[in-house]
Amino acid sequence: MIIWGSKLRIFTESNGNFYCPECNDYKNYELKNVKKYFNFLFILQFEVGDLGNYIECSECNSTFKEDVLKFDPKADNLKIRGLYFSAARDIMISIAMADGKIGDNEFERIINSFEKITQIKLGKEDLLDAIRNLKIREHSLSEITEEIAPYLNDQGKETVLRAAIAISKADGAIQEEELNLLHSLSGDLLLPKAYANGVFIEEEISPK
Repeated sequence: MIIWGSKLRIFTESNGNFYCPECNDYKNYELKNVKKYFNFLFILQFEVGDLGNYIECSECNSTFKEDVLKFDPKADNLKIRGLYFSAARDIMISIAMADGKIGDNEFERIINSFEKITQIKLGKEDLLDAIRNLKIREHSLSEITEEIAPYLNDQGKETVLRAAIAISKADGAIQEEELNLLHSLSGDLLLPKAYANGVFIEEEISPK
């Protein structure tokens, strides 16, 4: 007859709300901790090991590693959305500043194009602040574009490229510096060359 051995015990450490990959929705969870105990004569004696934690969904009872709590698609989408908005704005500013200054027509075109892309009205003071911050950060157009490109589909990339083209046309003619930036922008956006050239041709711009 076996009178000694070990037994696992599960404790609830905390609880909260998380995005359950199994339910594909936000659900309540419990953080569980598993400990191993030595027992003698079927009486728990003392803890002999901490086997770690896991997350259990209160809805479907699926279990996950603690890292699942870091996954929040709603927060991730908001972050990407904010990154997209600021990148689109800064890309248009960079194109407008290609000749060293931003004219009144370019200024208004940035505001209008930004509203068209985001459905958000960009105030003049906000735009001036963005211009000043961009000058201080000294981020190149490529650095700005490469940060957002991986998160955009081809339609999103096309929208950014067409907005940049609109800014370059605001003063009546596309300068050589602006043309070079537009070609570089299409590459940094990771747009397929044939796709980008189709946009340029539609916009009556020489393809690369």
